[in-house]
Amino acid sequence: MDPYKNPNPKGYQRQRPFGSAGEGGSSGGSDMPHDIDDNNKKKKKLLHRDIERQRRQEMATLYASLRSHLPLQYIKGKRAVADHVNAAVDFIKDTETRVKELSARRDELSRETCQTSDPDLARTGSELGKSDPASLIVQPCVNGFEVAVSSNSSGPDSLPLSRVLEALQELGLEVINSLTTRVNERLMHTIQVEVNTFGCLDLAWLQQKLVEELILSPGY
Repeated sequence: MDPYKNPNPKGYQRQRPFGSAGEGGSSGGSDMPHDIDDNNKKKKKLLHRDIERQRRQEMATLYASLRSHLPLQYIKGKRAVADHVNAAVDFIKDTETRVKELSARRDELSRETCQTSDPDLARTGSELGKSDPASLIVQPCVNGFEVAVSSNSSGPDSLPLSRVLEALQELGLEVINSLTTRVNERLMHTIQVEVNTFGCLDLAWLQQKLVEELILSPGY
């Protein structure tokens, strides 16, 4: 070969092997696996974001439902979710305590009415009815709550059913059932009231309100 002869004539360039990297470019198809991995990562991030958004929405709905069933005095001035959960725990404990107290009071009233049949009692049923004042308790039931009233069957201390129903209607409560029985010269009224928002109604406050209106008022 002539050493002075140009081995690469003008206009002729050596072809590079297919798939080799060129200047300023990349080999054909060499980046496809990397692009697939990026797409998979993006899809996973979007899926995780959607799941997290849905979870937060469900939790917000549940917290709102819990807050709507709590009496105002338990959540007044409290905005944090943790405070609402603690308030729900306190409300449940207080309700359990109230139910136990009302159950004990109911049992006590039952024993008082049953004692009149005991021949060893010093007082007769008539004397017991005249001396004992009227009593009223409010306790929860399946569809709402129950008002139990006991009073003398006659005289100025008697508490008729119509007066109890009138007091409940003035408070905007819906009576679904009422029953009156006479036991040993005493009237026993049992009234069932239906409520749609039981968690927002304070039964202790309602009992105190009815006692003040029906028993402690000057007209009783």
